[in-house]
Amino acid sequence: MTSRELRAKLKAGQPVFGTWNHIPNLQVVEVIGAAGLDFIVFDLEHGPHSFSDMPALYCAAEASGLVPVTRVPGTESSAILRTLDSGAKGVMVPHVENLQRARDCLDSMVYGTSARNRGVATLTRSSRFNTRGEQALLGSQNEQILSVLMIEETGGLADLDAICALPGLDVVFVGIYDLSQSLGLRGGFDHPEFERVFADAVERIKAAGIAVGCYAADAAAAKRLLGRGITFITLCVDGAVLRRSYESMLEGVRS
Repeated sequence: MTSRELRAKLKAGQPVFGTWNHIPNLQVVEVIGAAGLDFIVFDLEHGPHSFSDMPALYCAAEASGLVPVTRVPGTESSAILRTLDSGAKGVMVPHVENLQRARDCLDSMVYGTSARNRGVATLTRSSRFNTRGEQALLGSQNEQILSVLMIEETGGLADLDAICALPGLDVVFVGIYDLSQSLGLRGGFDHPEFERVFADAVERIKAAGIAVGCYAADAAAAKRLLGRGITFITLCVDGAVLRRSYESMLEGVRS
């Protein structure tokens, strides 16, 4: 799976599956790739990763057939730039609170004529340290980067329609945990108010022709998301999957 193939599948309305990486270890990434997932999200917001970890992790991901996506720590353009220059093929931005933030983040992901656009440095890992063909490089970078904006607060919901109309946006990921907290429910996913807000957001994103992303704790949750037309699905977290597997085996042995 390449980032271009991933974007094409999403535009065609086909589902893709990934997981969150909280264990910044090359072999963990290789195990996830061997399982057959489409992408991996390296979590620089909640995970222990450093920027110096990332080039090797990106390399392991691509060698294992995974599209490397990075959730940056926040909306700052410098983090987006460093992530892309290190070789990420997708950027997920958390806590996009309004239209201006969304526009600035998307501008930071692409080369262009605005001062808000991605800064040009062609001798980086993302360009394979190339000293020739810079024009072709700049064009190819814009074509292959997957853009994911996370809506996690009521402010982002207020500007959702305008955000979905922005050019260059591939996925709007609804962050259910922070959204539930923003609504004063803190994990109350079965609460009628959360269901109303969540369902409304999903339908508005789909109506705009943008892929919807969301987290699924297990296969049953993922199937429910698929039933809603959600196509960019993160399946659990690597550490939690590891723990669950061992707990399940222990329960089987002890019973």
